Order: sequence, then C-alpha cells, then structure tokens
Amino acid sequence: MGSTRGLRYGDGVLGGPQDAEQTRLAAMADVCDPTTIRVLDDLGVGPGWHALEVGAGGGSIALWLAGRVGATGHVVATDLDIDPLQRRLHAQGDRRRHTPGRGPLTVLRHDVTSDPPPEQGPFDLVHARFVLEHLPERERVLDRLVSWLRPGGTLVVESIARFPLDSCARPAFRRAMDALDTVLAATIGTDSTWARTFPTPLRARGLSEVGMTVHLPVTGGANASALCWALTLTRLRTRIVERRLAGDDVLDAALAQLADPDFADLAFATVLAWGRAPAHTTDAPGSRG
Repeated sequence: MGSTRGLRYGDGVLGGPQDAEQTRLAAMADVCDPTTIRVLDDLGVGPGWHALEVGAGGGSIALWLAGRVGATGHVVATDLDIDPLQRRLHAQGDRRRHTPGRGPLTVLRHDVTSDPPPEQGPFDLVHARFVLEHLPERERVLDRLVSWLRPGGTLVVESIARFPLDSCARPAFRRAMDALDTVLAATIGTDSTWARTFPTPLRARGLSEVGMTVHLPVTGGANASALCWALTLTRLRTRIVERRLAGDDVLDAALAQLADPDFADLAFATVLAWGRAPAHTTDAPGSRG
C-alpha cells in the first residue's frame, strides 16, 4: 500500500501536542507495554546494554529500558516528535533523579528514514514499535536498523495486523475500523498486512534465533484498548468522512460500542518479531572492549 499524498504520521494525521493525542498514546502503552516488556525480558535485556528505542512516543518503553540497563548501560530514545517524552521527563524529573539504577537516557529528534545513525551506536538492542508499518520505505528502514546492531545484538520489531477484523460480526465496528485502516494507507502509506510476512524479513537479513509472537487484546468494556481506538477514530473522523469510507452514522455507532461497558470484540493485533545479528566476536551484550 503506498501513500497517495506523501504525508507522514506526524503531519496532522496522527501525533501532535493535543491532550487527546497524549491520552491516546498513554492508552496504547497500557495495552501494549506488558507484552513488549515480557518479550524484552525473555530476550535477556539487562545491565550494561546499549539500547535504541525507535519511535519512542510517550516514552514508556524507553523509561523501562533505562531502568533495566542500569547505570552502566545507555538508552537512546528517538522520534520525529520528542515533545511527549520530554514533557514526561520534565514532569517526573525530581523522582527520576532519585531513582536507584536509572541508566542514562538520551532523547534525540531523529528521522529513521534519512538521518545518520545515532552516534551512541552500535547497539545491543534496537526496538521499534508501530513505526515501520507506517513507512512506505519500511524495507529500506529495516535494513538500516539491522545495520545499527552490534555483533550479536538483538532487533525487535512490532507492527499492527488487521486480520482479526476479517471475522468481525458487528457491521458498524468493522466498517469503522476498516475505514481507519484505509485512510491510514491512503494518507501515510500504512500497511497493516506487512506483519503477516514476519518473521521472513528478519531471516532474509541474516538474523538468527528468530522468533515471533502475537498479542491480540480484547477491545471493549471501555478498557484502554477501546479508549485508544475511540480516540484514533475521532482523530481520523474528518478524513474518513471526506473520503466517504464511512458516514457519521457508522462512526457514531462504532464509538458508542467502544464506550459500552458490555461491548467486547477484537480490533487489530500486534505481531512481534525478533532476531540476533551474527556474533562476529565473543563479546557479551553490553561489553565495550
């Protein structure tokens, strides 16, 4: 799926400083962070690691990584829009300064499609969540991320996948979410089918110990997933209606369902894939000879 207008995620499609957008990012983190943390924990992320968090958003995973790598490690958190993370750091700055074991954290405004590699690399871990599927040049960017790994370093990629919608039996909810998917594809080039090719893209780049898992949260009961999708639909509503992908009646019905404590369904899944770069040396992660 290609972008028809050459827009990016933060060009007024999603992203930005609005309070609702910060709430949306926080809800997304509430839904996704436990699975992300479990995978990173299982992969052995620990003290002394140097980690790159691509598309850091509100910074929840970057902050978790900073705590995990400890005083001997380092985390670089990048995004085109670093204001949400900077505001979060400012708001909890006093507490963070007195938290034992909090490793150094660098926040960097960075375009993963074109900017030079962060100078703190190469990295023991490169993690990107909900980034590559929104980039038409995702395959080239994946090449870049792999090249930023140290020998034996680990890449973790997380992307949305639309397949749960295909069996949805609620017409309004399915039409609204289909419209959301279509408008993102038309504006910024999102491909919600790309994750179904996992883990092949990682194997094709020479990574080993490749694995994958799928996170499929229940959306409903006014939970964090329902809030996230309601705010996303609301943000994209004008673009959806302008393209006649769904009318106000359909969107109103879907939003009412998402606010209904008795509603439960499946929206998008998250596919996580990981692999390790060839270990050309015998260094352990985090070692800097």
